[in-house]
Amino acid sequence: MNDMPEVYQLDTPRARKAHRCCECHGTIQPGETYHRHHGVFDGACFTCAVCVDCDALRDEIEKGRRWDEPVPFDGLHDELIEIEDADRFARFVAIKLRRGAPVPQWMLDRAAKVTP
Repeated sequence: MNDMPEVYQLDTPRARKAHRCCECHGTIQPGETYHRHHGVFDGACFTCAVCVDCDALRDEIEKGRRWDEPVPFDGLHDELIEIEDADRFARFVAIKLRRGAPVPQWMLDRAAKVTP
């Protein structure tokens, strides 16, 4: 298994229909700009729509890392738990709520410990 895609492209289109963010699982509304990551990974095509909020959070985390490995798509949630960054975790929960994604009670409880 490769760590990086064989082919990769990032587009920033304006949504013509509702999309589901592959990170927060919330809704990207029609007319909203989003990031479409697509390419070929281990011989299989992939496409991942990511809201601008989650992509900004991912970029922020990647810039603070000591190594060059990117956060995998649909891995932002796991990354936030692993690095134990309470403020960014609370921001992620806020993104989920704002975009109408389901948020388990344990996530709400953990985020409430950070937010006043």
